[in-house]
Amino acid sequence: MKVGAISLGCDKNRTDTEQLLGYVVAAGHSIVNKVEEADAVIVNTCSFLQSAVKESLDAVFEARACSTVKYVIVAGCLPLRYIEELRGAEGLPEADAFIDNTAYDRIGEILERLARGEKTVLLGQGEEKRARERVITTPYHYAYLKVADGCDNRCTFCAIPAIRGAYRSRSIEQLVSETEGLVAQGVKEVILVAQDVTRYGVDLYGSPRLLDLLRALVALPIEKVRLLYCYPDRCTDELIDYIDAEPKIAKYIDMPMQHASDGVLKRMNRKDTAASLRDRIAYVRSKPSGIAIRSTFMVGFPQETEEEFNELCDFLREERLDHVGFFAYSREEGTPAARMKGQVPYAVKRRRLAAVTAVQSAIMKERAERTLGTVVEVRMDGIDYDKELFYGHTERSAPESDGTVYFTSDQPTEMGQTYPVLIEKSVRTDLYGRVVRSEE
Repeated sequence: MKVGAISLGCDKNRTDTEQLLGYVVAAGHSIVNKVEEADAVIVNTCSFLQSAVKESLDAVFEARACSTVKYVIVAGCLPLRYIEELRGAEGLPEADAFIDNTAYDRIGEILERLARGEKTVLLGQGEEKRARERVITTPYHYAYLKVADGCDNRCTFCAIPAIRGAYRSRSIEQLVSETEGLVAQGVKEVILVAQDVTRYGVDLYGSPRLLDLLRALVALPIEKVRLLYCYPDRCTDELIDYIDAEPKIAKYIDMPMQHASDGVLKRMNRKDTAASLRDRIAYVRSKPSGIAIRSTFMVGFPQETEEEFNELCDFLREERLDHVGFFAYSREEGTPAARMKGQVPYAVKRRRLAAVTAVQSAIMKERAERTLGTVVEVRMDGIDYDKELFYGHTERSAPESDGTVYFTSDQPTEMGQTYPVLIEKSVRTDLYGRVVRSEE
C-alpha cells in the first residue's frame, strides 16, 4: 500500500511516528507525503490537553473525508487514553484500526488485516520496540532521540503518567546504536527528549545516568547533542558544568519551570521554589560559555491569585530568560488539579496569558535588538521560498521551538552546514542577516 502519516503533538510523538514509518517500509509498503495520494493514513495523535484531543479528532475526520483514502489508522496517545470510548458503539467509526506505541512493529499485520476487511485494535502488547531504521521527518541533518517514555513526576496538572505509564528508560547501548544509525543517515545534531530527560536511567540503573549517556554519545561522530526537558531540581552543578565544558554539547538547556510562585508550585506538586529556580538560573549564567535557557510557564492554575500571577511576571522581568513558551492551564479529567477548588475562569486565563506573553515579548525584542551588528553561527535548515531566504538555527536556539534566523548568501550553501551570519534586522523573535566571508 501507499501509506501517509499525520504526526501531532510533541517531538516525542514525532520519534514514534518515525519508528512507525520505519516498520511500514520494513513491511514492504511505500510512504507518500500527501493524504490524497495514500491508500492508508496513520494519524499519530496527542491527548495531553483537550485542545490536542480536538486537533487529533479533526485530523481523523479530515483523513476519512478524503475520497482516495481507504483506511484510517489512529495511533498514539488518543487510543491510550480513551480506547474504551473510541471503540464503543458511538465512538470513532471513522477509524479502521487503533494502535499504540508498543505495537508499532505490527503495523504490517494491521495493514494486512485491513485489506481483508477486518477492523483492528492493538494496544498494550508489551515494551516499545524500535525499528531497524527510522524514517526521518525532520530535515535530514537533525533528529530527535527519545531516551525514555512515561513519567514518574506526578505533577497535579498532567495526564501523561495515566496515558504513557511509569518512566521507562532505554539502555545506553540502544541509544548509542540508534544514534549511530542516525549519523549514518546524515544527522549532525541529535536532540534528546523525554518527559524528563534528567531522570534518565533511574529506573534502569538505579541512579541518574544522563551524564554517562552524554559521554557515550559525544564519543560518536556527531557534531552536536542538545538537551530538552531537563527538570530544574535535577539540573545538577555537574550536568551544567558538563554542558559548559563539552564542545559537542549545545550551549542550551530547556528547563520547564511552570511557575515562579511558591504557592502555585506547591499546588502543582513541583519540587522547586522561586528561590531554587533563581539559583539554577544563576548557576547556568555563571558559566563562561553562555548557555541559553529555555523554559515554559503555565498561567491560570487553580487558585492562582493576581498576586501569584504578578510574581511570575516579576520573575520573568528579572531573570530575562532566552526563550520562553506559555500556555493556559487546561482542566484534564483524572488529574488531581481537575478536582481542586478555585478553578480560574476562562476569561481570566486568557487575559493572563496575553499579559505574560507581552512581558516576555518585550524582553525578546530587546534581546533581538542587541544582536544587531553581531555575527552568529547558523546551521542551515532550509529555504523559505515565500521569503526567498535561507533559514536556520543557532547553537543557542532549538529548531522548531525558538526564533529563526533568515539569511542571504552570495556563496553556495548546503543544508546542515553552519555559516557565519551578520545580523542586520530583527522582527519579533526572528533575526535577519547575510553570510559574511572570512575577510569580513
